[in-house]
Amino acid sequence: MSSILFSLPELYMSYKNWVSQNPLVAGDFESTVKWLSYFIAGRINTSNVLSELVYSLSNLLVLFNDRIIHSSRRLGVVGSGDKLKTWLTVLDYSEVFIEVSARRLWGEKGKWFIVVILQIFKCAGRLLLLFHHKENIIQNPPMPPLQRKKVGEDTQTEEAHFRLNSASFTLKRSGRVIRSVSAAPPANCRTWKPLQPPNNNAEDDVPDHVLTEKLLLAEVLYVIKPVVHLCSMMFFGQKNWKPWLLALSVDLTSLQLYKNRQSGQALSRRQRLELSRRSVGLLLYLLRSPFYEHHTCDRLQNLLHSLSNNLPLARVVCNPIAQYIPQWQDTYFYMWST
Repeated sequence: MSSILFSLPELYMSYKNWVSQNPLVAGDFESTVKWLSYFIAGRINTSNVLSELVYSLSNLLVLFNDRIIHSSRRLGVVGSGDKLKTWLTVLDYSEVFIEVSARRLWGEKGKWFIVVILQIFKCAGRLLLLFHHKENIIQNPPMPPLQRKKVGEDTQTEEAHFRLNSASFTLKRSGRVIRSVSAAPPANCRTWKPLQPPNNNAEDDVPDHVLTEKLLLAEVLYVIKPVVHLCSMMFFGQKNWKPWLLALSVDLTSLQLYKNRQSGQALSRRQRLELSRRSVGLLLYLLRSPFYEHHTCDRLQNLLHSLSNNLPLARVVCNPIAQYIPQWQDTYFYMWST
């Protein structure tokens, strides 16, 4: 037993080295684990809880590996709120599993108690990021996954810069890059073209725009929306239209405030992508109660049945989707999740 415990640090260091050197392969393994959760769904009695557990663990594995890659390759500067972002991301990845488990253990009342606790904690943490750590537009999740392919491209760019610096020198007056004689390739392989530094995407280097009072109000509305919706559900009921309309109004108001910003307040690429994601997320209101029960449910079921009856092999895909849509709607398309 002592030998096994002694080897655990060595195994962990080996795993860290493997992940940092093979980020794309690690990403393929993470995707395999995530697809396993889809395969489990509906095949055993506790499939809902088990599939959510596997799915949550796959996302947490992605976060863990991303932190390894980030620290080993020194990608960016560690911010003051990164620890809080990490905990909020862990909560985002595991909250559905926690809610499903609470429903199975303690029923609907226990589930709603856990939901309220989780959303209050998430709201307080995001407000702390916004006001104390001066975060400009909080992403969802707060610690987004690394783009493994882009990490590899950045590494290649750094290597190209290193090769360029070692194989050339820059003239002081003109700034022209000249290849050194010792680094010149053979005569039959020379292109006789001037050296060109690797291209960098300058747009990615634009810092985040500091939120003005109007934009700060827009972000606060987005952050407190889940808690506002939960409070309205306590007063009007889960299937009432008022909570649905209130949440939609808060989302639309927040996006409109961002849209009406002054022309000089240019947002960074990261901020624009997050606002685009929120705009697309408005489509989820079609799948949320009570709009889903009154309008979307029948139309969606009829569409799936029509596809399965008229398209070859479509029944293999459409029938399972039609069967699981009510469960997915009840589990995922709730208004309090941001």
